[in-house]
Amino acid sequence: MRNHILACFAYKTFREQQEGSQQNLTTEGGEGNASNMVLAKGWSQDTCRRAVTKMIIMGELPLSVVDNKGFMHFCSVAIPQFVRPSWRTIGRDVMNLFLEEKTMLKSLICNNKQRVSLTTDLWTSVQNMSYMVITTHFIDSDWCLNRRIISFSVIEDHRGKTIGKKIVACLQDWGIERLFAITVDNTSTNGVAVNYVTIQLLAWRNDDAIVLAGQYMHVRCCAHILNLIVVSGLNELHASAAAIRNAVKWNSTYLMLMTAFKFQAAFDRMAEVDKPYEAYFLEKENNAKRVGPLGLEDWESAGRIVKFLKVFYDATLLFSASLSVTSNLGYDTIGLIESSLTALEATKMDFAKHIFEILFANDGWKVEEMTKVVKDLLNELYDAYSAMCSSSTPSMCSESVPSGNYGGTSYSPYFTTENGGKRVVSKVERYLSDPVEDPSNLKLNVLLWWKVNRSKYPILEKIARDILVVPVSTVASESAFSTGRRVIDEYRSSLTPCMIEALICTENWLQAKRFANRVYNFQEDIKEQIFHMELQEEFVRSQASTVETVSADMGVMDI
Repeated sequence: MRNHILACFAYKTFREQQEGSQQNLTTEGGEGNASNMVLAKGWSQDTCRRAVTKMIIMGELPLSVVDNKGFMHFCSVAIPQFVRPSWRTIGRDVMNLFLEEKTMLKSLICNNKQRVSLTTDLWTSVQNMSYMVITTHFIDSDWCLNRRIISFSVIEDHRGKTIGKKIVACLQDWGIERLFAITVDNTSTNGVAVNYVTIQLLAWRNDDAIVLAGQYMHVRCCAHILNLIVVSGLNELHASAAAIRNAVKWNSTYLMLMTAFKFQAAFDRMAEVDKPYEAYFLEKENNAKRVGPLGLEDWESAGRIVKFLKVFYDATLLFSASLSVTSNLGYDTIGLIESSLTALEATKMDFAKHIFEILFANDGWKVEEMTKVVKDLLNELYDAYSAMCSSSTPSMCSESVPSGNYGGTSYSPYFTTENGGKRVVSKVERYLSDPVEDPSNLKLNVLLWWKVNRSKYPILEKIARDILVVPVSTVASESAFSTGRRVIDEYRSSLTPCMIEALICTENWLQAKRFANRVYNFQEDIKEQIFHMELQEEFVRSQASTVETVSADMGVMDI
């Protein structure tokens, strides 16, 4: 019967007519229908099978779900004409979809000659196999932030050179030729890995492969640094925190303490009347009496710890953001930590100088030195990008003036010089001296700002695009391991490394497509700002009217 159906022309014609003639109304959003408009769609076996494949990937379901009796019953009721595929067929569909999505993403990165930044991390699965994840970060031509997992593969060991080789092989596989930075945890092996990648890229005979010979390629994870600081600080007040942790098991010390404080009275009551609670602290742990129960001094000490931890908790949330740029928050957040912990109590360079004054309060020379370092680096980046731009697309370099003699005066593209008694101001200095945005404007979108002003600063726009995309933490890569733990659990530990990579990468790409931020509507933002301005003006007018009325009433009363 199966062979007959495959060969029967009449049946094939009947199926085509059935699929093409009947359409159903749907309000499903997602690809091509982000506004949830009502659409008419025809039924198709291939489309349904593709949807099942995506459901399994995005839902992190086992491939064998298609053989589940509940799924079979659902199909028989909801879509009885659907020919249910086997789990082996679904497995092939997963690989095909993975390769299809990879080709599209590869085209996006390579065709636009994107310069990217990377994050990477290692993880050991329940299979006792070490996996390495590599995530790429880039800002596209519409100034939208993108992050995609481009590798989730088995790694032989944790040596720096092995990690470096994996990164280089990944770059070659994806055709990525331009790299800006790699954000990694603070371990010596990662330092070796980044150095290896830098040396290999310098040997690629591509002058545009890295910037400034890779001097700033290695970015250390700020979240990891904060964690080291917190752990060191907690060692000073270990007993009090340990007493609460023994009472309430929790991974995050800050969240644990904040929650415990809400139930302080309950803990005190338990210490008085709950015998098992009291006996718990009499037990030995690691051949020593368990710390606790909580006393008044412990609560007071924990209160000081909470104030200490809140600063780092808030900073970690900022550094760990994955849907917004974080590199522009680094200086500000570090300065905030310093000022908060020491109870100390903006043009562009004034802001940098202000942060250094907070960090080096008693060393004026160090403040000036660090401020000069930042400005010199910006000048150096401007020179490097101007050279790269001139060699590739000269038309895009209209803002730069060639170094050398300019009107009889030696000129550098970033220094202020004299030309016949007239002051020549470079684009870099002009940018630094331009008015700054209102720092209290919480709605300020740094990516939108550069998108609007890119024609004013063509070279600086390219620098900003590559610097802003640099993640200051490895959270984007570490989050892949949460997916990995769900995909490679004790019931699905027989999946091959290739299938694991296909499932994790494809899920990441499909989720990014489905839940990507909508294109920013500049006109709508302007309308909203005008609306708020009109409300403010109306409020001022109403206040003035009220004052006049009150004044008039007071005048009548005086009479």
